Amino acid sequence: MEQKGYVLGGMAFLLMIPAILMIITFADMVKTGEESVSATLQSDSAFFAVNDIEKNAPIITTDLIRETADNITLTGIPLTNSRLTIKSTLQEKIDDFTLDYTGQTGIDEIKCTVLKVGSSPDPFKIEINYNIYIKKGRIVHNETITQFIDISNKHIPDPMPFIKLKDFGIPKRDNNAGLIIYDSSLFDFLNSRGLENAVVYNNSTSPLFINKCPYDPYISHGNGDFSSIIKNCLYVKYFHESSDGACFMCKLEGKATCPHYGMETFIVPSVSHNSSQIKAPCSSDHVIFNESTYPGTEFEYYREGNDYYNLFLDDGHRQKYGLPKY
Repeated sequence: MEQKGYVLGGMAFLLMIPAILMIITFADMVKTGEESVSATLQSDSAFFAVNDIEKNAPIITTDLIRETADNITLTGIPLTNSRLTIKSTLQEKIDDFTLDYTGQTGIDEIKCTVLKVGSSPDPFKIEINYNIYIKKGRIVHNETITQFIDISNKHIPDPMPFIKLKDFGIPKRDNNAGLIIYDSSLFDFLNSRGLENAVVYNNSTSPLFINKCPYDPYISHGNGDFSSIIKNCLYVKYFHESSDGACFMCKLEGKATCPHYGMETFIVPSVSHNSSQIKAPCSSDHVIFNESTYPGTEFEYYREGNDYYNLFLDDGHRQKYGLPKY
């Protein structure tokens, strides 16, 4: 009997072993499940942080570009190296943002390093490139991101005329009308270089804010009675893509032309009271502010009574915009 009792006790112990193993396994599964949930939550925090930086980087960049260009319109002082200057200041502003964000979210570490600020293939966009490093618990996220920031229709002023005319009286800004008003500054600038009929640009105007022209292809500007599309284009104050004009980053340095794909707009002479088909510096801004300015012939795009509204265009610009050759 005593021997049978030992046998039964041993069998009972053996039967308990699977139950013990099941309990241990279940406990381990619960622990693993908790760790999995924790890792997911940490990963979600990293994902939202990356998302928020991607959303805010364009806003911070646009505000910085606008602030920089605004300051130039007041001082006429260009940036020496626009890409380096904007990159450095953007890094400071991104650092402030990530510092606040880290404190608000409890993420262990967020680091956003600005790698590049420069021109893009689209002259109405600025390219930024940055690296994001995020650490939350055991989760580490490292990613390099490129974004193209649209600067059109964002109330970003054209800084180049203010730089070029600094020594001739900085032009006025009319924010409500969206115009640069030159008064006598542009005439004095052109006259000092001995250019023919510079007087037509006395009291001239040009668009203040960068705003991309929607009339595409550009040859369509010549359509309509009395060139109604070019008239509307000038009235709304558009800028156009141009392989000869400067990109916006180079405009911040006071350049009228550059190696990058750029933009141009027209400087509109004051109203004339006669139509004489004279020659004067071509009305494209990058031509007027270039060292090798060339002439254009008067092109009447609108007339009201004895008031003649003209541009001065060479055949190259007339062909580009679908306007009749001289």
